[in-house]
Amino acid sequence: MNNFRIAEPAPSVYECARASAGVCGVLNAKSIYREGAKDANNLFDSDFMDQGNRVAVTYADTVGSLQKKPSRPSRLRGSIVSGLFFFCILSSVIFLLASASFAFAMSGREVYEKVHEVRSKALDRKTEATMVLFDKGGGKRTRTLTEYSKKADPEAYKILVVFNSPPDLKNVGFLIYAHTFSDRDLWAYFPEYKRVRRIATSSQDDSFFGSDFSYDDFGGPPNLGDYKFSMEKEEVIDGKSCYVVEVTPKIHRKYTKYVAWVAKDLWIHMKIEYYQDKDIYRAGSFKDVRIIEGIPTTFEIVMENRKTNHRTELTIESIKYHTQFPDDLFTQRSLERAGK
Repeated sequence: MNNFRIAEPAPSVYECARASAGVCGVLNAKSIYREGAKDANNLFDSDFMDQGNRVAVTYADTVGSLQKKPSRPSRLRGSIVSGLFFFCILSSVIFLLASASFAFAMSGREVYEKVHEVRSKALDRKTEATMVLFDKGGGKRTRTLTEYSKKADPEAYKILVVFNSPPDLKNVGFLIYAHTFSDRDLWAYFPEYKRVRRIATSSQDDSFFGSDFSYDDFGGPPNLGDYKFSMEKEEVIDGKSCYVVEVTPKIHRKYTKYVAWVAKDLWIHMKIEYYQDKDIYRAGSFKDVRIIEGIPTTFEIVMENRKTNHRTELTIESIKYHTQFPDDLFTQRSLERAGK
């Protein structure tokens, strides 16, 4: 994780090359031009190249003359010149690496503090959604559901999800009661069995009722202390500039890490990839972002299981924020009655 901040942007390869030339007096401009053209957008001017070539030729002539006169002082001068040349090249490499470490204005942890803030603001809501499951053979199943959620300061929150269709899933429900971001209870209700089943925290990454989402995907903000964050790069997704952050759990999870593309200023996911060791096993994309009641909201999420070639599309049909549901909506008794 990188915690450095800077006021100025990191220098380009082109600028580093010129700085190196000024300090050392030795530069093979053609080589630097070839390596740095992409970053410098072909900004090397001909005068600078000519100057670099002249310096390079002078250096070659100097080394050649030293080799022709292998006297002790000459060998000493040759060693000094070679040493200076090596020092300058090494300094340039270190300078480039140091510059890259200062390239990001925010750390990965700071990005997720912003994500956490937005997700917390979005907790008081009611959502109507459609979920479509696609199998690898081309078949699909459609479900509709209603989600209720409520925030209870400072960290507690409650979420109730109830399926409305198809008939075999009608009134099946899911309840989260989070005492804090790191301490929460999960339950599921199946009308067929007329019983509430507790879901172990260790199962939070399991499939959410046969879909490609997990139970945790329907949870609230996580406990940031349970993860390590590393800023990787910046990239544009669907026209939005994103920070790319690698997130590694400190506690046991089904995944070993995930990489997330977080939209700047919106602080929501645009893309996410879950890894098991080196392989991506689950990937999600987030589209149709709108600002609803001042809160950035994704209206279409596609989650794909790379191992089974199965995917699930979740579409928000309607959403309302700043709701004020009573506490008795988020109880096991309410779960059994499908929130009624």
